[in-house]
Amino acid sequence: MKAFFSIIYISVNNLSDEKISIGLIMSDNEQLFFKYSKTKLATLKNLFGNEKKAFIKTYLKALEKDISSDSSVKENWINNSYISYLSDYSNNVIQFSPPKNIDIELHIDNFKVFFEKFIFKYEESSDITPIPNIFDKVRKDLYPKIEEKVNIDKIVTPTELENLITPIEVNFIGANGVPVTGQIFDFEKKQYFLENDISRYISLIKALDIKFRKEGKYFVIGKEPKIVENHSLWSQIKNADFLEFVDVTETKIIEEYIDKSGVTPLY
Repeated sequence: MKAFFSIIYISVNNLSDEKISIGLIMSDNEQLFFKYSKTKLATLKNLFGNEKKAFIKTYLKALEKDISSDSSVKENWINNSYISYLSDYSNNVIQFSPPKNIDIELHIDNFKVFFEKFIFKYEESSDITPIPNIFDKVRKDLYPKIEEKVNIDKIVTPTELENLITPIEVNFIGANGVPVTGQIFDFEKKQYFLENDISRYISLIKALDIKFRKEGKYFVIGKEPKIVENHSLWSQIKNADFLEFVDVTETKIIEEYIDKSGVTPLY
């Protein structure tokens, strides 16, 4: 999966465009990592007056708070387009580089490598803010309630399910006379990847319908996207007769269905 990163700079001299890297943001439209070097910031204190030092410190702390909070504010930082906007309209003190795409799988080890390459020595004791996403929320809120009654994060293969063309990892799968599945979708991710994820889920649904010779109960978990391009796709999923859309904040609906309907693991 492609990721992107943006380097956060402190402007030293606006006329000469001299600046110093201080922090890093990396995202793959699902995960988000953010960190700035407090040690490096401390070494730069003599370059700035008291007012500018106070502004920089306050700004970075506020940024850290915003993107780690459980609110819609942090969702902006996952999007390439928002970082592009900031790179064009940064203030004269804190600046963001244009987001650069990289073809890597984003995880903490890769983040550390990039941080040490562009910012400063990575300090384990220093703060790194991994941003919670809808996948983390569902795994925290729903999985413990249903894990004994369904298969969790199960990779279903064509060997296990006839008429399935390619393997697919489904977030949960079970049965109660009909198949019962649930898949989490990030409707904020790029449309191409989102469409691919949905197509794979629908292929699983078709194979299950054929196996059981009846329609199953198929949940889609997510939330309404702010990205205009993805809104029509979200609306189609939400209104589809063969799917039940559940907002990420309302997963108790799934918990109650599984509990009351006697769902058991399919595998």
